[in-house]
Amino acid sequence: MSNIRTLFQVSLLQALCQGDYEGHLPISELKRHGDTGLGTFDCLDGELIMLDGIVYRASADGSVSVVEDDTTPFACVSFMDGCQISHISASSFREFSDKMEIILGSTGINSPYLVRIHSRFPNILLRSVPRQSGGTPLLKVVEEQQVTWSVKDIEGTVVGLFCPAFMSSLNSHGWHLHFISDDRKVGGHVLDLSINGSEMELSRMDSISIQLPGTSGFQSKDLGSDRAEEIGRIEGIHRCDGAEYV
Repeated sequence: MSNIRTLFQVSLLQALCQGDYEGHLPISELKRHGDTGLGTFDCLDGELIMLDGIVYRASADGSVSVVEDDTTPFACVSFMDGCQISHISASSFREFSDKMEIILGSTGINSPYLVRIHSRFPNILLRSVPRQSGGTPLLKVVEEQQVTWSVKDIEGTVVGLFCPAFMSSLNSHGWHLHFISDDRKVGGHVLDLSINGSEMELSRMDSISIQLPGTSGFQSKDLGSDRAEEIGRIEGIHRCDGAEYV
């Protein structure tokens, strides 16, 4: 039995940025490739959080639901095994990212990582976006339609993905975090957060498997352009930590 941990990625974030929201991989198939991860759904209909093999949707109306029968245009998942246990405190997303760089520096920053942090979070800022009907660029959707929630003193789990710099043409360099509360009533994409000395599980990926869509929408996108700044704005717009993308 292989001990190689593989990050399974559906499509490219760069295609999603250009409005390629057509779901093509069934959620049932996605679950064959991991038990932990994040992404979105067909037509950008909410934030996808996979935790312990269950897929949840955090919708723009504030609801959270279990999803069995849907498709995804973009997701990243793997099996959370062989974890390194560590602890972290941070007062903002920026501080979290800086401290994680130090932690990963001891084991190598040129591999993708999945992280899972279960804690009581003093503050967390979340977002989701409503279902889309067309190919509106993702940055425009986020700037004009995202819905945010600021929640204090809440128990739940952050699921995160770190992508190294060499993946910047395939995904987003740095950290991408999603959250779901223990009562499964609150969830979304994390824009900002604070963490007090929480235990976290880190799993370093040994390989990457990317399933590309066979759709005409994907094949027609310009995937050779540098979209790092655009993706940075999408990932961090309205953060409260003074990041450059406020």
